[in-house]
Amino acid sequence: MLSSDLGRIGQPMLDDFKLVTSFTIPFSDIDMLQHVNNVAYIRWCETVRTEYFATVMRSDITSERGMIQANINFTYERQLAYREAIAVGVRVSRLGTKSLDFGYEIWSVTHNARAAHGITTVVAYDFTNRRTIEIPQEWRDRIDEYERGPQRSFI
Repeated sequence: MLSSDLGRIGQPMLDDFKLVTSFTIPFSDIDMLQHVNNVAYIRWCETVRTEYFATVMRSDITSERGMIQANINFTYERQLAYREAIAVGVRVSRLGTKSLDFGYEIWSVTHNARAAHGITTVVAYDFTNRRTIEIPQEWRDRIDEYERGPQRSFI
């Protein structure tokens, strides 16, 4: 498990993140400057966030209720390169009435250093009636249970 690896400032890599994915950076994510294009970092986070949503809230993109993104804030700390081993973690960092924040970290496993971190704010949404809704209690309960559990990974 990645949480046992020591990373930046002696802190365990992704220790506080309950859902983690690991992979080697593919050539398709490299830009003409020969490093990972900035949009790839966000795409990786979107992928792990949708997995979190499907696993924890037990919902998918065909559901009547879901989430819409309201904001994204991302900080890049180091460049990543082709074939570098990385790990991406996601967690719910804030739970409001109608919105919640997903926090992310991207780590270079190859260099044992954090490469980026960010937050997206998403809003609970009723797609049938096209309006925001309060976060359902069942989602709150599932998030609470999941965030108190062990770290899990997916490929």
